[in-house]
Amino acid sequence: MAQLNPVVVSKDFQVRQELRALGLTLEIITSIARMSAAGKFEALEIDPSSTPGTLAYIKGVRAIRLALLPLGWRLSRIGNVEATVNDKLGIQICFQNVDAACTDQHPQAISGKGAGSRKLIQNGQIELFDRSAPESVDAIGSVPTVWLVCVSTDSKKLRAEVSCPEVFEGNQFEGFSKRIFVVDEDLDPMPGNVDQPDNISSPVEHEVRVAKK
Repeated sequence: MAQLNPVVVSKDFQVRQELRALGLTLEIITSIARMSAAGKFEALEIDPSSTPGTLAYIKGVRAIRLALLPLGWRLSRIGNVEATVNDKLGIQICFQNVDAACTDQHPQAISGKGAGSRKLIQNGQIELFDRSAPESVDAIGSVPTVWLVCVSTDSKKLRAEVSCPEVFEGNQFEGFSKRIFVVDEDLDPMPGNVDQPDNISSPVEHEVRVAKK
């Protein structure tokens, strides 16, 4: 059953603290979000409708691994799910295009989740409640807990959160135990790129200027 009231972290110093416990930084997540947005805005009007989301996903996964693999994380493709794993912390990070990050509503995946994602989250999250804070234990040997870098972009906003999904049964997330709001930036799309809605029926998502708030 989904938790109705997840822990939401949005204050800057708390966000940095929570990310640090996950082996992440605000700068890393911001870079991932921006690279994903840039990928989305590379798509042209003549491309297949799934191109913006697909490019956003590819660039997002790439950005995660470019940042984390040099820090000792490893690549995983168990169940055909692309993840990046920190065995010592017992954490695996996945990229997810969502409809809207950092809002009162739970973020929803742009494309429905399959059996591989359900199983990955179920196996990792079941052990979550048997552990202390990640930094206080050596989690090697346990199933890594799944955390998602959830990114949403539209013609005006780039948002990203790092959130821990709860076990779910259908093809969509049903809740989160914790949500860390990291990125909320204004976007200035480059001329010539075509706006496309995020809710396209595919895994995913044009160049983009980021205007800091």
